[in-house]
Amino acid sequence: MTTQGVDGPHPSQEQGWSRYLPRFNILLVLPAQLTMMVVVVVPTLIILWLAITDWQPTQAIAWFKAEPIWFWNFYDLWYDSRFTNAVLRTLFVVAVCVSIELGLALGLALLFLDEWPWRRVAVSVIILPMMIIPVDAANAFFMLFNERGPINHLVSLVIGSPYEFSWLSHPTWAMAPIMLAEIWQWTPLMFLLVLTGLMNLPQNQVRAAIVLGASPARIFFKIMLPLLLPVISIALLIRSIETFKIFDPVYILTRGQPGGATETISMFMYNGAFVYFRMGYIAAAALLVLVVVISICLVLARPMTRHG
Repeated sequence: MTTQGVDGPHPSQEQGWSRYLPRFNILLVLPAQLTMMVVVVVPTLIILWLAITDWQPTQAIAWFKAEPIWFWNFYDLWYDSRFTNAVLRTLFVVAVCVSIELGLALGLALLFLDEWPWRRVAVSVIILPMMIIPVDAANAFFMLFNERGPINHLVSLVIGSPYEFSWLSHPTWAMAPIMLAEIWQWTPLMFLLVLTGLMNLPQNQVRAAIVLGASPARIFFKIMLPLLLPVISIALLIRSIETFKIFDPVYILTRGQPGGATETISMFMYNGAFVYFRMGYIAAAALLVLVVVISICLVLARPMTRHG
């Protein structure tokens, strides 16, 4: 006859229960894992199949019965100047927008690092843009940069004569309102990430540098910035991935016009899939874009691996 002590179950009973603990943990995680497999793996397999076919929804056959053409879609994309220009244009937008967002975020984070009156209210005001739905933000910039919008009206007041510039239909300047909308809406996210990183830096080295008489600029570039590098890498990684997928401002402001001058890769794939119905061709383009995004992620993740 077995007995149980006053302090709990017998050690042999605990060992018996521990044998079933890994299986129980697997059962707890299994529903989420199966859901992720259905949500991620199944669409990926469908895209892989479509990428080697020339299937279109207008055809009389189902997508899983399409004839494979193997790697001809990738061959055509290599020589498709419209696709290449869309990728290069998107990379340009990512480089410019994310760089400006990081610069603004660093400046604002340093400004809000110390306590001052109404600091919390000011932070709440600064982060408001990222709470707005992207379509609404894009609509606001569409009205701002309209030919008869407030921007041209302000310029008219400054120069003292009527000024009507077609910002959204100019082949050179049409991208500017799109990039400004992206910077305005998502700089607050970069600001929050950088500010959180600055507030959690170890203060011993900073205090020692202040005691030794180091200038604020030297403290920032020699002490704070190197310690902040992992946080900056995370912020750059998040914003680069999101900016690479920029779609709402492009669709609302220009639809990729004039003459494809503002067509980003997301707009290119939207037009190819839902305007021209070239599903197989766009699936191949999506796979190539995935390779580009993964390459960018690997480059931006290097500082995090070095500080891991």
